[in-house]
Amino acid sequence: MKSICVLHLLSSKQVQLYRQVREDETAQIIRKIQEANGSVVNMTDLLVTLTNNLIARVASGKTYGFQHTVHRIANATTRFFVGNYFPSFTWMDRLSGLLREADEIFKESDDLFEGVIEEHVNKKVFGIKGHDLVDILLEIQKDKSTGFELERYMIKAIILVTFI
Repeated sequence: MKSICVLHLLSSKQVQLYRQVREDETAQIIRKIQEANGSVVNMTDLLVTLTNNLIARVASGKTYGFQHTVHRIANATTRFFVGNYFPSFTWMDRLSGLLREADEIFKESDDLFEGVIEEHVNKKVFGIKGHDLVDILLEIQKDKSTGFELERYMIKAIILVTFI
């Protein structure tokens, strides 16, 4: 993953290509501050939004609905599942609804990431060239000379890890 990022995503050429993304997202934040017209602005929220949008656009080309999904995943991973520590008490997690919620979050994130990948695959079919993380991962998946196979579920996991 580190070599993929260094060689493909963080090269000086790629960083220059992302300049427009940085400028667009910064301009949106400035616009939101201007629209506040002197009222109190929560800079923490704005900077978190800026960071998330930058990462989303560099990784996938769009902002999608990543922020909401990633927030739900982060909250779910910090919850205490009794069954993880005492397997015979997994019924408590089921009874409390934690397992159902975890399944819903998995389905939501899987659908989101599948949609992102499909959009990039279809974009390639129509000859639209892209330079984001998903495009790079799809190119590596097609390239059999890398010495390892990059499965679709691995691409989804890399996208997820990029945001968390």
